[in-house]
Amino acid sequence: MAKNLSFVGIEELGQVLDGLSNDKKLSNKVVRGILNKAAKPIITEAQSRVSKDNGDLQKSIGSIPGRGRGKGEQVYVGPRRGGRFKGYAGHLVEYGTAPHIIKAKAAEGKLHLRGNVFVEEVQHPGAAAKPFMRPAFDSKKDEAIGIIKAECKSIIEDAFKSVFK
Repeated sequence: MAKNLSFVGIEELGQVLDGLSNDKKLSNKVVRGILNKAAKPIITEAQSRVSKDNGDLQKSIGSIPGRGRGKGEQVYVGPRRGGRFKGYAGHLVEYGTAPHIIKAKAAEGKLHLRGNVFVEEVQHPGAAAKPFMRPAFDSKKDEAIGIIKAECKSIIEDAFKSVFK
């Protein structure tokens, strides 16, 4: 077992890391940008896996800023809801639905079906799962990690160059 260890370049590495924090090279805004850039391949793949008949869901797939509170920057990828996005049924498409009964909630107690048909309840047959997010993530996660690595490497290399001018 070695008793005498010596490290070369520790002070220089400390200067680079200090420079990153002081220069805001890895500020929250920059990290969020890197994460959004890395999310793009997953978003594109997920959109391609959603049926073209479900255009609202397809258009709603994107990145959403995380709300981690103290856990650093986060970006969620998936269907967005609210405003101009209509990804409300994303989870139903991804995981499917079980057969169930839909009962009327209206004051007169009737559901309006196509035409002039009114009923008190309908037996919904359910829907098979058509996963789009999980397969997109599984197929593109390595590409996303590669983008994060490349972006961070570029920032660190620039910091090294600025420290050792």
